[in-house]
Amino acid sequence: MLPPRLAMPVLDGKGSPVMKRWERMAAAFLLFIGVGGATLAYQLGFGTLHHPGPGFFPFWLSLILAFVSFIHILTQLGPDSKPVSLWSKEILIRPVTAAAVMFLYALSMDWIGFFSSTFLLFLAWLIVVEREKRLTIGLISILGTLSLYVIFSVFLKVPLPKGALF
Repeated sequence: MLPPRLAMPVLDGKGSPVMKRWERMAAAFLLFIGVGGATLAYQLGFGTLHHPGPGFFPFWLSLILAFVSFIHILTQLGPDSKPVSLWSKEILIRPVTAAAVMFLYALSMDWIGFFSSTFLLFLAWLIVVEREKRLTIGLISILGTLSLYVIFSVFLKVPLPKGALF
């Protein structure tokens, strides 16, 4: 079951659900990508369960994508309650802000290193994009950064950038 925040439909300023048509179009596109990916992965070969071939995981991931997209299309049937422009300023602010935060994160990785840039990513994301409470921002930033460091550095042994400043 989805958390209430994720299960809610996209709302306009008056609390009305909007953009079902765009959701259906996006889901149809992802359905097309999933079916195409599964077809291409099938041609690569599966191998066996103990010795998977190059198409084993891409096939199943593509099939899952196609299935979830199909289910999403079914949940978005029916007319929009009110037409809305896809390119309005109110709709574009969060995705553009999120892209800018991720771009700055990628730029800062070599300069200040993984640990600092990831901590700043969490801070910026939660303050600017999500507008969370201070306690939530602090806890998620610290615990998220430490968790990612442990996963990548300790468990996966991935060499992480130290940064020019440190």
